[in-house]
Amino acid sequence: MRGRGRQALRERYQDLFEQYQVDALIFPTTCVVAPLANEEVNLPSNFARLIQNTEPSASAGLPGIQLPIGLGSRSGLPVGIELDGPAWSDRRLLAIGQALESIFGRIPRA
Repeated sequence: MRGRGRQALRERYQDLFEQYQVDALIFPTTCVVAPLANEEVNLPSNFARLIQNTEPSASAGLPGIQLPIGLGSRSGLPVGIELDGPAWSDRRLLAIGQALESIFGRIPRA
C-alpha cells in the first residue's frame, strides 16, 4: 500500500480513535485457529487468513501488540489478542498490554 491509500487508512484509524475516544482497539490476532507449522501455512490463501486482522494497522504504520491469552481447547496452541493504538501511542499500548497480562496471566510453557 503506497501514498494516498496508506494515508487514507491512517486517517480512518485516527477518526475511529477520536470518534470513540478509545486508547486501543482489541480483537483476535487471527480469525482462525492457528495451523500447525508446516509448508501449507505459507500457501497464499492460508497466509492471507492469518494476517487479515493484523495487516491493516501494520500497513498504516500504527503501533500494535499481540498477547497470548490462552490455549486452544482442541489444538493446545496459543490463542491471542491484538491491541492497536493511535500513532505514537506505543508507551500507552504497552501499559495496556501489561494490565491485560496481569488479568489474563501468562500461558504455561509447553
